[in-house]
Amino acid sequence: MMMLSKSSFALISLSMAFSVAFGGSAGLTNPANPGAAERAIAQNELPTDWNVFETPEGAPGRRIGGGTRGNCPKSASGMIALVPENNLGLTLSNTPTFLFYVPKIDEASSGPIEMEFLLVDESDPENVQEIYQQRVPLPTGGGTIALTLPDDENLPPLQVNQLYSWYFSLICNPKALDPSILSLGGWIERVEPSPTLTQELEPLTSRDRIAVYERELLWFDAIGTLAQLLQDNPNDPFLRPKWNALLESINLSEVAQAPFLNWEQEQTSNRDRPSLQKP
Repeated sequence: MMMLSKSSFALISLSMAFSVAFGGSAGLTNPANPGAAERAIAQNELPTDWNVFETPEGAPGRRIGGGTRGNCPKSASGMIALVPENNLGLTLSNTPTFLFYVPKIDEASSGPIEMEFLLVDESDPENVQEIYQQRVPLPTGGGTIALTLPDDENLPPLQVNQLYSWYFSLICNPKALDPSILSLGGWIERVEPSPTLTQELEPLTSRDRIAVYERELLWFDAIGTLAQLLQDNPNDPFLRPKWNALLESINLSEVAQAPFLNWEQEQTSNRDRPSLQKP
């Protein structure tokens, strides 16, 4: 993993700000309601409550944009992370998919806006480590954006049973010395499947795996798989109702009909990207 240098002051500032707001560094998840997931699995029911795991030190995270500041347009506050209300989700994958809704924003009146995604290991506050970073221009029109971590040998694998912090930001006038930044944040944890679960998943198609992911409360696997299938097969009569139901289960049905937008895979290195604030 790569230690942050002095040139990454902006990331440290952003990361520390969220750590304070969210209640500190990450720790292992524990069931907030012991037995709830097991009962759902035993009854073969799809979960209606994805919030059965405690977030770090009980911190809430942030999945919906707050008030704007500086030169960010008011409409930018409508951005939403497609995650459970406790902002924490589990995955089996080393290359999970993160999804965000971004409202339509008129850049003609607000100036240029960029999106930035960060995945950070904050388990040691004295040694905050950036795992992955990408910044691209805001796409035209509002909609849902999917970002999948690449299968890259230079990208350190996500460790099992460790929480990672993620941040999604809109950066208004990014070339300014002190640009305005609106950010969402939460956590993801990679878990190890049991031999029984591995055996169950192996023969299934991606479509059939969705129900198993839901049953096992694997949020990022369920929504990431469904989003990919829906983009590949937009007219499939099964997938759209399934998507609507999944977002309704986390009380985000208002963005279920948003179109999918492309996240251009143009990664910006730490060295080349402008500072987000004065050092």
